[in-house]
Amino acid sequence: MPRSEVAVATRNPKTLYLVMEILKSLDLDFVVCEPSGEECQIAKVIITTSDEVKDLDPERVVIVDDNLNEDSMVIALMLHLLDIKEPASIVVGVDPGMRFGLALVIDGNVVRTKISSSPAKAARFTLRWLAAVNDSFSQEPVMRVGTGSSMFAAFFLREIIPHIDSTLLELVNEENTTKVGESDESSAILIAMRKGRPLKESDDIFEIREGHVQALKRLVLDITNGNRRISTADAQAVLLGDKSLEWLLGTTS
Repeated sequence: MPRSEVAVATRNPKTLYLVMEILKSLDLDFVVCEPSGEECQIAKVIITTSDEVKDLDPERVVIVDDNLNEDSMVIALMLHLLDIKEPASIVVGVDPGMRFGLALVIDGNVVRTKISSSPAKAARFTLRWLAAVNDSFSQEPVMRVGTGSSMFAAFFLREIIPHIDSTLLELVNEENTTKVGESDESSAILIAMRKGRPLKESDDIFEIREGHVQALKRLVLDITNGNRRISTADAQAVLLGDKSLEWLLGTTS
């Protein structure tokens, strides 16, 4: 019998469905089997629940539950598939812009990528990744943020700085990280791979130009699918840091 990389071993229909959908989105081949089945015994990684883990090799198991945390599951799964047990390097790369590209890179391997439509959402995704990593390892993650757009980088920094140790933040020169035809995730991966400089107190402040005001207006239109237009005064208040972008959008969702 050929060995499967991933086996899903649970009789819980809800958990089984959620896990299968995630694995399909990752384009990973997998088999579904009984916890005691032969396919599970030879699979490289077994995804199961805490109620069904008995007699399975703990070195090959990823445990999930009804309140499935997709990021935790995917990160744990990828680390098993990549045979990473004690990583020497954990980096989150962030490519700020009209769309925020995010990449989690561990020991030089791309473990997770994401596209986000706003700096607040990008920060929340990033914090979920950091929480998942911190639950498993003592190694401190580094966050590298591209500086190609001072405005979008500042927006992201304002969202993330209150929640992490700022000494773990690096600002990365984005030159040659964005190539024609490549995605925001690709740029985020390149940013993660490039050493940056330490954060300075002034990095979330920038000189406001008319181009920034117009770019912010376009961002709000993009985030709200064209349903919200903002005044120049409100845009300037956000750019100065007097108000948050979430306040401007009138939502924290």
